[in-house]
Amino acid sequence: MFSMILKLQALFEKLKKRKALWFTTITTMALLGVLSTLYYLNSMPHRATKNLYESTNTSYFNDLDSKINDSLFNLEIIGSMLLSNPDFKVALSLQDNIPAMMEKLNTFDTHLRVVAKNDVTLEIYTKNLVKIASSSSTPILTPDVYDSEELQKVVTSNQPLSGIGYEDGQVFLRALFPIPNGILEIKRPADFLFDTYAASGKIFQILLDKDTLDMKKLQSFKYQKIGKNEVSVQSKVDNEFSQKIADLDFEKIIADKYLLTDDYFILAKPLLSSSDKKVGVIIVGESLAKENGLPKMIKKISTGLTTAALGLVVALLVLMI
Repeated sequence: MFSMILKLQALFEKLKKRKALWFTTITTMALLGVLSTLYYLNSMPHRATKNLYESTNTSYFNDLDSKINDSLFNLEIIGSMLLSNPDFKVALSLQDNIPAMMEKLNTFDTHLRVVAKNDVTLEIYTKNLVKIASSSSTPILTPDVYDSEELQKVVTSNQPLSGIGYEDGQVFLRALFPIPNGILEIKRPADFLFDTYAASGKIFQILLDKDTLDMKKLQSFKYQKIGKNEVSVQSKVDNEFSQKIADLDFEKIIADKYLLTDDYFILAKPLLSSSDKKVGVIIVGESLAKENGLPKMIKKISTGLTTAALGLVVALLVLMI
C-alpha cells in the first residue's frame, strides 16, 4: 500500500514537470467528476420514484392479501360451525330429498347473511362433482359435472380447501369441505372487493385467462373481453378503467411491479389456482387525478426531487464556467 502511494506521488511529480500534460489531466479528471455528478443528480429522481412505486406494490398487495385471507377465514369458520351443528348434519342427510334439503339450507342461509354481512351461499356437490343443492335465490343446478381442480382435490385428499375460483359466471372466494356424500361449499362473490376498494378511491379488477375457461359455457353468462386473452365476469366494473387497460401487457406489469400511464397507477399480480397455475390477473388501479392519493403524492415528490436536482446541475455548470 505504501509503495503504491509512493508510485502515485512520483507520477504526479512527473506530470507537474510537464505542465501541459498536468493541466490536461486535472481538467479531464474534473470534467469526469462533474459529468458523473450531473448523471447521478439527473437519475436520482427516477430511482427514488421507482423505489417508491415498487414499495407501493408490496404495500397494496399485502393489504389485498389480508382482506382476502380474512374473508376466507370467515368462510372457513362458518363451514366448521355448520359441520359441527346437529341440525345441519340432518340437512345433509336429506340428500335423497332435494327439496327438503334446499329448504333446510335456505334456513341456514338467512342466518349466514347476518353473520357475514354479505351474500354467502351454501352448495352441495356429490362425489361425482354434480351440484345437487344450493341456498342461492337463483340456483344453477344442472346434471353437468363441475370438473374443477379444487373440487377434485377435496374429493381426492378428503381435506378442506379454500381460495379464489371461477364458477357459474362469477369469481368467488370459497371454502370447500369434504362431507360423507360429497362436498360442502361456502362461497362469497369477489365483487365485494370492488366496493371495498371503491370506498377508498381505488379500482379492483379480476381478469380471467380465457384459455383456462370453457368459453362455450361462458356464453351463458355476462362477461367482457379485456385485451387479447383475458375476460372479466365481475358484475361491478369501472368501465373507463376497463377500456384503458384493454391493450396492456399484464405479464410485463407483473414483472415490472407497476405501470404508470397518463391516467392511472396500475398494479398487477397473478391469480393462481390451488396448484399454483396462473388462471388470471388481479389488478389494483388508482387515478392520478385523485387528490391525496398515493400516486399523486409520489408524483409531487418526484417533481420536487427533479427540481432540486436541476438546481444543483445549474449550480455546478455555473461553477464550471
